[in-house]
Amino acid sequence: MAVSRPLVIRSVELMSACFCTLAVGDSYRKCARALCTNATCRPWIVLTDQPNDFADLPVRAFPHQLIGPTAADYVARLGPAGVDRGAAAAYHDKRFALQATLQEHDTAVFVDADSTIDPLPHIDAFPPGLAVLPLLGNSIAAHLQVWGSWRVPAFTELARALAGNEQILRSTLWCHEAFYAVTKDGNESQFFRAWEYAADFLKRRGINSGEGGVMGLAAICAGWTVNDAALAPLLPLIHHQGGGPKPAAESSVHATEPPIASDNL
Repeated sequence: MAVSRPLVIRSVELMSACFCTLAVGDSYRKCARALCTNATCRPWIVLTDQPNDFADLPVRAFPHQLIGPTAADYVARLGPAGVDRGAAAAYHDKRFALQATLQEHDTAVFVDADSTIDPLPHIDAFPPGLAVLPLLGNSIAAHLQVWGSWRVPAFTELARALAGNEQILRSTLWCHEAFYAVTKDGNESQFFRAWEYAADFLKRRGINSGEGGVMGLAAICAGWTVNDAALAPLLPLIHHQGGGPKPAAESSVHATEPPIASDNL
């Protein structure tokens, strides 16, 4: 009988990796508690509105109040994702979980709270910069044509502001946002400055979604090429509900299925 082994990070110099998530609201906290009990994913940092809910778990929980709405908020207020402009999660708050984790670790592995993870294999080392699951594979421009094309003018302005060239939208990858890793190489502060600028830029234009495109642009600003190969072996092992926590009867959406609107608008 095969014995599952925890995720182990090895390199010439020992790297320190830590998982992190954002868990604000009762449903997300319940999901995060289940996620953090996964023996193959440790250690954990959780940003949450109720740190005491995690007091009995071997995690570090820090208080956080959301700046943007959750996917569940959108569904409750506006109906299923995609019905109304902006009806998707605004999770630019995810960057705060990453930043908190990178204060003490070399790598921050972000996992959406409404996810489950099968036993993970060994990973020799995370590449520097941003590593994402090879799930979407589209440029920002191509993604926006299918998912929320009304945002094209704002992203065009944003690309000009960040990179001085709107053509960058055609060559920059839209990143899947449910599971990814950021590893320090000295340029991470530029990545987070660009993400902060972009989140505020879009919010002032009434757009709370699009963190996948913002992450791609922020990576360019940091001098990173988005790596969508390093995490490929993990793709079948990551299961994300999407659109916020759901009753058990609705079942979860596996990461290898077509992207759902609530993740990718």
